[in-house]
Amino acid sequence: MSTISEFRASQRQDRVADREQRREDRRLADEAQLERQRLAQEAEDRRREQDRLDREQQAREKLAREESARAAKEKEAKEVKRAKERAAEKRRERRARAVKAAPAWIAEHLDLAGALAVMACSIVPALVSQASSLRDTGIVESMGWLGVLLVALLPVMLECSAWAATAGEAKAMKAKRNPWPYRIAIYSFAGLAAWVNYLHGRHVGGEQYGLLLGSVLAASSIIPIAVWQLVQLGRHREFKEERRAERAARKAAQHVRKQRKRLYPDVWHLAVQLRSIAGVGLSEDDAFQAAYGVIEGTGVELDRDLLMLLSAEQLDLMARSEERLGEVLGRLHTARTRRAAASARLAEAAPDGAVKTSTDGALTPSTQTPPASVMGLVDPSGKPLVYTQSSQITPSIPPSTRARKTAPAPARKSRPEAPARTLSKGARKSARQTAKEAAKDAAKTERAAVEDWVRGRLATTGEITWQAVRDETHRRRLETDEKAQEPSRAWCYSRITAAKSGVRLAA
Repeated sequence: MSTISEFRASQRQDRVADREQRREDRRLADEAQLERQRLAQEAEDRRREQDRLDREQQAREKLAREESARAAKEKEAKEVKRAKERAAEKRRERRARAVKAAPAWIAEHLDLAGALAVMACSIVPALVSQASSLRDTGIVESMGWLGVLLVALLPVMLECSAWAATAGEAKAMKAKRNPWPYRIAIYSFAGLAAWVNYLHGRHVGGEQYGLLLGSVLAASSIIPIAVWQLVQLGRHREFKEERRAERAARKAAQHVRKQRKRLYPDVWHLAVQLRSIAGVGLSEDDAFQAAYGVIEGTGVELDRDLLMLLSAEQLDLMARSEERLGEVLGRLHTARTRRAAASARLAEAAPDGAVKTSTDGALTPSTQTPPASVMGLVDPSGKPLVYTQSSQITPSIPPSTRARKTAPAPARKSRPEAPARTLSKGARKSARQTAKEAAKDAAKTERAAVEDWVRGRLATTGEITWQAVRDETHRRRLETDEKAQEPSRAWCYSRITAAKSGVRLAA
């Protein structure tokens, strides 16, 4: 019985222990479940908090972007507004300057302003007259809208052709080119337009006013062009003078050429031969000078290439001419030698002051009246020359006792001052830039020289004062500029500091 009761008691204990264990397990499971729920809730809370923080951060960033975009837009709008204001201010200034400069421009360019006014007032009547004359031919009724197009285009074509040629003439004169091709075109186009306008005016005006109306309409095509040409001629006087000088030079060259052909036909024939052989590299003057030297024997050395072009007969002619020239020069040398010898004898035989020495060494008689004597001079035939006193040298009329009154010298007109030389804007800018660069280079060179001098003094004496630097720099500046100024104390200390830095780096 005890065994069974113990067995049952143990079973009961086991069941109690099992129940306790299950209760403990359920408790632990519940606690674990609660812990998991708590952790999950905390995780959810943290996630929600992070989401909230992220949303707030995104909202702040969005707000910052919006603020930045709004500030950028406002800044851009302000910049655009300021740019518009600056542009408007510049336009107002340009208009104000144009308004202020208009009277001066008109006063300075009154001829051009009048020509432009004449052009503006004449081109419209000319175009209307030509268009009306084309319309009266019945071209509009026969061709329809094509006739209208022709009526509108042909007058413009005719007038614009004349004005295009006029603009070409102005550019040609400005570029210093020949304007006559453009002038021929101008006269042709303007004459055709004037003829059309004249016929139309004669037709419209009838017998009573046809001549008057036709002349006025024809003048509307000619007068503005004539006025414009007058203005351009007045503005290009230098070009006219240059063309006149060129024409005069051509006429002078033609005259010289004719004179050479007439006076020296043989020389001219030889010059033509030389040019035909040498080609365009030999100018007409050089060829004529060479030919003159060959025929007349001038003694001028010819170029080797030019000598190679001469034939044997021409070289023989040149040799004979040179021989004749040598003989003449020899006679001239003999005559000059005899004259020098005679002058020497005259100087020895004449008393003091009777002869004077000229610049070339020859002796000439004095203006004083010497006594009549024989000086030992001979003429080319060998006969002695007698130097006698002339009665005309010493006047027989005594001088007047009345004092001679000298008239005051006429007042001389002062020369006009030379016009001041003006430079263009680009030239002045370039000159300023060059001067700045030269000044910078000179200052740099001066600083380097003074620093080298300071380093030398430091190496020898070991010390230096700013007064010594000032005196040395001033002495150097006076060598190139008498009005040079002394450097400042700060400049001197800067040179000493730079020199000491260089010494430390070297050490």
